[in-house]
Amino acid sequence: MQMHDELLGRAREIAGLVERSAQQTDIDGRISDQVLDQICDAGLIQTLVPKMYGGHELGYKTMQSIISEIAPYCTSTAWVTSFYIGHAYIHTLFPKQSQDEVFATKPNPLTPGTIAPNFTLRPEGDGFIANGRSQWNSGSSRSDYYLCCGVIKNDDQAPELRAFLVPTKECRPIRNWDVAGMRGTDSSDMELNNVFVPGYHTARVSDLLNGTAPGSLVHENPKYSMPLFPFVLGETVPVMVGAYRGAANTYAKFVKDRSITFGGSKAANKQLAQLRLGRGIAGAELAETLMRDYTNTLESMTPEKLRNPEVRAALKARVGLILEYCTDGINLLIKAGGGGAFRNDCALQRFFRDINMLRVHGLLDSDTATETYGRVLLGLNSEVPM
Repeated sequence: MQMHDELLGRAREIAGLVERSAQQTDIDGRISDQVLDQICDAGLIQTLVPKMYGGHELGYKTMQSIISEIAPYCTSTAWVTSFYIGHAYIHTLFPKQSQDEVFATKPNPLTPGTIAPNFTLRPEGDGFIANGRSQWNSGSSRSDYYLCCGVIKNDDQAPELRAFLVPTKECRPIRNWDVAGMRGTDSSDMELNNVFVPGYHTARVSDLLNGTAPGSLVHENPKYSMPLFPFVLGETVPVMVGAYRGAANTYAKFVKDRSITFGGSKAANKQLAQLRLGRGIAGAELAETLMRDYTNTLESMTPEKLRNPEVRAALKARVGLILEYCTDGINLLIKAGGGGAFRNDCALQRFFRDINMLRVHGLLDSDTATETYGRVLLGLNSEVPM
């Protein structure tokens, strides 16, 4: 626990800078180099990277704890940091030659990207030629690699989905991130035009989802044999729960200082403000309990049990409902905040915008998640990744 506690303490120290920078992060559409440099220098990105590559080889609990220190101050910074940590972990699931190359110069590669199938892959020699354009590349303002996914189409075989890695120097970033929520994540598009991808920088998506990726044969630690999707969902949980905590804490300060426009009485003397504050703080505490339960599940469950489709569908539904709960809680707080809560210098409006954008995220939507769980419980095939 010594390194866990040390990393947690470093994240706690950085949180002050994250808070002071949050409004500017939102305005700029990206995390500042100063903040990101401190995150990297603190050794947070390599939390899950194996020791053989200079990482800490710690567990999901440490990652969740780190993000929980940052998220109450800036959802965007927490989101990008979580995905940088998570994608550094995903590097360890690729073939050893890929890992050797990626970690050759540092243990903390910065890798935005998704495994949505946005690219075509055409077999060429010992690799593939990639073409296409992807969206939602969170953290694209600073990157070493991009994580991508493409479809291999052969005339005599069924299409195959394959995740792959591309050095940033071979990509064409497209700075088009202009949104209402999660503004500071710089989740811009990226394009590949006839880029060669070596075969060793690829992995079958089915192997990633089932915990049988090439990296599972390289590392003895069972965390590198875990089915990917419950982990990817876990990247988001401390962000959404931290946003609820941040909104509740912000409302507590806001209501103590606020006076009612007509009449001049203190908002803190109003029953509605008291109800909303009590519900907000208690709600954030309950969300944190749900987060800890999810953390304990990922930490204690064996890869074999996580391969059970019903277990994975249940976890997906749980994450969707946690997000719905956090969104409803933040929405209640801002409704009680009046017009002043929507000033740009009030963090409450930022948490409101951020959580409502996350609420419609394609992988996190509670309706899709609970439908998937219902289908699996009825013996039907899932229609979405899990």
